[in-house]
Order: sequence, then C-alpha cells, then structure tokens
Amino acid sequence: MAGEWIAVDLALDQKPEVQELIDTTGEPVETVCFRLWKLWGWASMHCADGTARMTLPRLVRTCGGDEAFWLAVVAVGWLEIDETAATVAVPGWDRRFSQAAKARLQHADRAAAQNDREPDRRKRKPVACAQAQSLTAPGRSRGEEMRGEDPPPPREAAQPAASWEQLRAAWNAGATAGSRRKPWKPSGPPEGAETVLGEPGWMAAAMEAIPRLAGCRYFETPVTMIQFTKPGFVTKVLGDQFDDPKPKPAGRSFGHDERPPAEGWKGDDAARFEATKRALAEKIRGGAA
Repeated sequence: MAGEWIAVDLALDQKPEVQELIDTTGEPVETVCFRLWKLWGWASMHCADGTARMTLPRLVRTCGGDEAFWLAVVAVGWLEIDETAATVAVPGWDRRFSQAAKARLQHADRAAAQNDREPDRRKRKPVACAQAQSLTAPGRSRGEEMRGEDPPPPREAAQPAASWEQLRAAWNAGATAGSRRKPWKPSGPPEGAETVLGEPGWMAAAMEAIPRLAGCRYFETPVTMIQFTKPGFVTKVLGDQFDDPKPKPAGRSFGHDERPPAEGWKGDDAARFEATKRALAEKIRGGAA
C-alpha cells in the first residue's frame, strides 16, 4: 500500500536554505531536515491549497523545535506565518505537494517505465507536412502535442516574484553592521534586479553569498541590495574577491600618521619635530667637521 507520500529532494541537506538554518539555529542537519519533513507531511494531509489554520505554538507542538526555529524557516522563504489570521502557508505548494504535483510525478514515472519497456514507442512515424500541421492543436507546440501532457511548471528560479520575497526575507534576517548588509525596506526589488532573479541558479548562489558578506572586508560600509543584485556581484562574493580590505591609494609616506612634516602640527608634535630636526643638523655638522 503506497499510503500518503510527498516528493522529497535527496539533496535537501545540501540546499543553501538548509545550510542557513543550521547556521542560524545551531541544530544538526538531521534535526533540521526531519522537522521540515514533518511540516511538509502534515501540510500535505491537512491543506487544500498550502494554507491551514495553525498558530506558531501549535506548529511547535506538531512539528517540533521552538518558535525561533520556525521563524528562521520563515526567514529563508520556506514558510509564511500570519499571526493575525492564525494561519501558516507553504510557498510553492502547487508545484511540490499538491495532488496535481503528485499526479505529474506519477505520470512521468509511468511514461518512463513504458519507454523502458517499449524503446521504439516514441519514434515519430513519417507523415506529410500538411498532415502534421493539422494534427497540432492551435496554441500548442508540436512537441507538446506529441508528449500528450501539459508543459512542466516553470522552474522556481525563473519566478522573479517568489524569488524576490525569498531573497528579501533572507537579506533582512540579521542585517546589521556586523553582517555588512544594509536592511532593504521597500517591498519591491531594486530597479533591474529582475535580470538576476530570473537567472537559473542565481537564487541558490545568492542564498550562499548573503552570510558570506560578513567576511568581506573590502567594504567599509554595509552592502546595499542595489549592489547585491548587480550582475556578477554574487559571483565575486563566492569567488572570495571581496575578502581582503580595499587597498589604500599609494602616495608619499611621512611617518606613522601620514602627515607632512611641520604643516599644521602643534604642541608636542611640533616640539618633537623641531628636536629631531636639530639633532639631525648637529649630526650633519659633526660629520662635516
């Protein structure tokens, strides 16, 4: 008996969100993954659209952990909590845990099994061009018509709106001067950020780069979201290009405090300079004698 089930990524423990949860909460990886499975399993049995009546204390009682743990899950974008409405929601429900998502996976499994049994099944038979065009329904590509199924749902990284909410939550979580991140208050992304938000793989790289900004000594002031979403910025962070302090401009050195001699010096500084100058003059005269 198959029973209730959900689709689970075998690389869940390696995802940037899970790694961030480990760093934020201090919990071991097996504990983090188990609590997430508890959440998704409970939601698959009690939610029709990914949203259910649930308070934060009830969530702790049902899935384990404490309130701080689940607020950290909210921060990485894998949970939404509405305390006013007393509800929780799982983002991406339709793509991952709904009955429609299960049906798509089961259909793919059946199709793969049939292809293994009948390797020649998908070979196209020669037909006249006019006949092939007549068999294709308006508004659908020939490839979709041959597959006999709806196009797959868009990849998560190609959904700028959902990606932006996840990025904003992760960015503002713990954004302090020590983290070298300046909190982003606007609800929308910076101008031009849609370019990187829709880029496959960028979101995963960004989640890894955010905590690493704290070690980027190149920046003397906190990094802004505008800088972070510029093309190539995340790649430079992950490539350790900002780890070293920014080099100071080269110039003449006049000692440890970099001030030109005797210009604007007062008090003890001026007295030390004059004493040094006299001692040097006497040494020169002694050498000449």
